Amino acid sequence: MLGGFMLALTVSAYSQNSDGYWKRLQKSHPETTLEALEKNAPAVSQAPSGEVVLPAFRLSLVFQGQERNVTLENIKLMEKTGLNPASIRQYRKELLFKSADKEVWLPVKSTLIDQLAIELRKDEQVLLYTSVLQGREQEEKQVTLLVEDFQVK
Repeated sequence: MLGGFMLALTVSAYSQNSDGYWKRLQKSHPETTLEALEKNAPAVSQAPSGEVVLPAFRLSLVFQGQERNVTLENIKLMEKTGLNPASIRQYRKELLFKSADKEVWLPVKSTLIDQLAIELRKDEQVLLYTSVLQGREQEEKQVTLLVEDFQVK
């Protein structure tokens, strides 16, 4: 009896912590669309400590069920943006997503790849929590979203 009560307390505490996690992400990642980000990509900034601060957003996309190795172009953009090598190594694969009629390959944290494959089917909608990467120069139009977490809708 006592064991069941302790398990119930543990599960309750975990779900409360989990809810708090998603609420914090929703606060720190305002909702947007892929189209809005491509029109007006926010600037990457640098904290006084020298750490790169990437703008963060959440957006709803449709999972297409395909993966590939992260492109050299995206690796170079991560380097150019100032991400350290350890952070860059977290993104080894890109997954294909769709927004309206546009398909986009996004680098996804390696720790999420297997979980996404388990929880999502092709053509299923997913809420992605991302950081925005963009070249520092005004003429650089490439915008890449780094997937940090997700929620199945």
